[in-house]
Amino acid sequence: MLAVALGAIAAAPAAAASHDQFSAVNQSVVAPPNPVKGSDGRYHFVYEVQLVNPTSLPWRVSSIAVHAAGATRPVLGRWSGGRVAKVMVGLGDRDPTRNIAPGTGALLHLTFSVASERAIPRAIVQRLVLDNTSRPLAGPPSVTQTGGRSRVARRAPVALGAPLAGDNWLAADGCCTAKRHVRSVQSFDGHLFGAQRFAIDWERVDEQGRLFVGDKAVLANWFGYGQPIYAVSDGTIVHAVDGEPDQVPGALPVGITAAKADGNGILQRLPGGRYALYGHMIPGTLTVHVGDRVTKGQLLGRVGNSGNSSAPHLHLHVVDRNGLFGANGVPYVFDRFTVTRRVASTKAFDRAEATGEPARMRPVRTGPRERELPLDQVIVTWP
Repeated sequence: MLAVALGAIAAAPAAAASHDQFSAVNQSVVAPPNPVKGSDGRYHFVYEVQLVNPTSLPWRVSSIAVHAAGATRPVLGRWSGGRVAKVMVGLGDRDPTRNIAPGTGALLHLTFSVASERAIPRAIVQRLVLDNTSRPLAGPPSVTQTGGRSRVARRAPVALGAPLAGDNWLAADGCCTAKRHVRSVQSFDGHLFGAQRFAIDWERVDEQGRLFVGDKAVLANWFGYGQPIYAVSDGTIVHAVDGEPDQVPGALPVGITAAKADGNGILQRLPGGRYALYGHMIPGTLTVHVGDRVTKGQLLGRVGNSGNSSAPHLHLHVVDRNGLFGANGVPYVFDRFTVTRRVASTKAFDRAEATGEPARMRPVRTGPRERELPLDQVIVTWP
């Protein structure tokens, strides 16, 4: 048996047989991407690629390109230079990085969109250009490799009814570039899962774009607090938590365990084997219990600030199996809603949430939508 050290392979990749391709890093897609039509009319991809460096050499990712797998292989998304660190984090510390030391790993959080359903490819691959940063230089100065092939899931997103009522509901930390939900990949049962991949925190603003008026520590001063939450579909309650206290707004609580992160909440089995999570309700307002059958539009509880929450909101997402964390977030759309405004950025939203000042707005295509997913920072009216 011939044994060759990884460092030796790295030093002479050209010596390999013609059908062998040297891999500076191994690529694996966490879950096949499933595109969803956003409120901008485009079809959005959100997925992660795990990178592992099995060699004895340090590599820096110089560029990333996502291609449609196939003969023509059009480029769907590209990041290079300093932009790589905007989509790449260390596997352990989750800090932005471009480097993968020997024996370590990283995660790519990739998102891009295509203009129409016809433009959705059947499969995708990632093409990486990696620079060898060893000094003195050992092995090839750079490597270009294509890998991480994944099929594109084409299951239609589940269509949901309105979870709330009325106007001025802000889709915070949603699809597709917001970090707090989209990048919440965790390890359970020996696998990586992104349960919150398409999660939205629904907060309410007033006509001036304020989230609260007066002392922000007073829950009743927040426009969304106490608003009714409705079932987004027919289904069965498979998990329910009540009795967790509301937190004081203004900062995340200390010492919250994973089991209590969603506060008072509900996991509902939907038709087709998918599950909707509603989180952070006011204690004592839940109207259902495990095993209850509910109908679309039925009152479930009221918007609160329980669990790992710094401001009253409804956390809503959909996953592919009965699990709070060990499940993958899947896309969903709403039957009908109307886009009225858009907050300029996550930074502008954070400032409004911290100060009570009106959130700075930016132009957006307004009007009614059907079977689309509200994108990050849009403000909607529910029918």
